[in-house]
Amino acid sequence: MAANPSFSSGTAILACAAMAVLYVGMLYTPSLLFRLPPARTINEHYIRRFTCSVVASVLASGLCFWLLGSPIDMLRNGDLPAALAVLGIRRDHVATLYPLLLTALLYLGPLVMTALNTDERLEDEAKVEMGFIQGLFTRTRDNVISLTTDIFAWRNYIVGPLTEEWVFRACMVPVLLCAGYSQLKVMLLCPLYFGLAHLNHYWETVYPENRNHKIAALITGFRFAYTTIFGWYAAFLYLRTGHLVAPLVAHIFCNVMGLPAVGDALESPYNKVIGLTFLVGLGSFICLLNPATSPALYGYMPGQCLPTAS
Repeated sequence: MAANPSFSSGTAILACAAMAVLYVGMLYTPSLLFRLPPARTINEHYIRRFTCSVVASVLASGLCFWLLGSPIDMLRNGDLPAALAVLGIRRDHVATLYPLLLTALLYLGPLVMTALNTDERLEDEAKVEMGFIQGLFTRTRDNVISLTTDIFAWRNYIVGPLTEEWVFRACMVPVLLCAGYSQLKVMLLCPLYFGLAHLNHYWETVYPENRNHKIAALITGFRFAYTTIFGWYAAFLYLRTGHLVAPLVAHIFCNVMGLPAVGDALESPYNKVIGLTFLVGLGSFICLLNPATSPALYGYMPGQCLPTAS
């Protein structure tokens, strides 16, 4: 589908910047705009932030729909599935399994390390296999249980990934595509907004945590780097599959796993096995990246301006 001529590429850039600023700025509206007193508990603090994130996501969707125009016409005609498909929310060809398995390959080394460390006394091959399964099951079970009581689990595994992918992929990508940007440029631009949106952590590191500016700059710079790198991958998944679910499951999985503990891997008695499985996982990821995200698997025409539900 051809790009929408009703707005320029510059307008698209400004619109995406506005979405990023809106998403971050909304987090501070309870205290700065509404003059609410500081939250009394950590749960209250994050519930306020969850509410702000959802509101920012709704407003970003409105800006996206207003610029594109067609989704508003779809809503007026009662075609909600077609309007949601513009944001990558589609009922056909659910894009969950392949993106999840593809992302897991990047963590093959840490997964094996976790499994082996569940019991260093395991000796024979059958026991090692059982320990691997037990390690995965235990981690999954603990994370699921924590969702009901842990506010940080809600932030890291549900609200954060969902609202971030909604704004920085579902709302931004269609706007940039319809402004005439190529897939490559879209894949490079969106993660920059995503990385820049995490720079507010500099302020939060300096003042609430009382860190000095040098340490805060290092932490924030590192955070910007890895969120931008992940953003490239998430944008790639979204562009290739046309599904919001694809980057969403990858985002949740990465948050569950966290950054690889390189130091622990080097000190582990199984460091050679862990290193080998990491290389195998990385090689498999590179080999399967294109086949596992082939648009044909998801009924999607890559790079189209306004994807529609089938």
